Amino acid sequence: MRGRSVTVICLVLGMALVWFGTCGAQGLKIGFVDFVEFANKSKKAQAQQDKLVQLVSQKRNELENKKKELMDLQEQLQKTGPMLKEEARNAKIKELGIKEMELKLLEKEAENLVRNEQQSAQEVFQRDVIKVISAIREQKGLTLVLNSAALLSVDDALNITDEVIRAYDAQGAAAARPAAPRRPAAAAPAAAPRATGRPQAPARPAQ
Repeated sequence: MRGRSVTVICLVLGMALVWFGTCGAQGLKIGFVDFVEFANKSKKAQAQQDKLVQLVSQKRNELENKKKELMDLQEQLQKTGPMLKEEARNAKIKELGIKEMELKLLEKEAENLVRNEQQSAQEVFQRDVIKVISAIREQKGLTLVLNSAALLSVDDALNITDEVIRAYDAQGAAAARPAAPRRPAAAAPAAAPRATGRPQAPARPAQ
């Protein structure tokens, strides 16, 4: 893993050197984003993380309840099994087997659900944050934006993390803001009925 990280850093630095060599004459402008700082400060990112934590907690509670049901049934069978008739004892054993199967299915379902939610959230995050970073890069006239995790040393003046956080959180605030209520349009006066007595179509509301 460490060797892979070093390789990535070398590739990023190599790309940066290429950019310096080809674009230096035109005035190269670079920015970087610190995603550790981003995760600690972004309210939208924290809300998404909290949502995943709540999902994991919910599924954990469901599993604990199912395990308790299974343990209670096992204990009941151990205490009363010898005193039960064969038919009743077999019914308890069958019920125990069903509970064990339900627990295994619930564990698999919870694992798949959490993994899919994490993957989906990561994909949405990458899409949205890259869109924000691209917009800021164009606005500030930056040549490229790097991830601070791949940098060994850099001037803090190139840090655009706070700008990315503000723009990213603003997207969530705009989506959560309820739309302003629309005023009802004034109804058009009803047309006079025809002499034929046929039903009249309802008048269209004023645009």
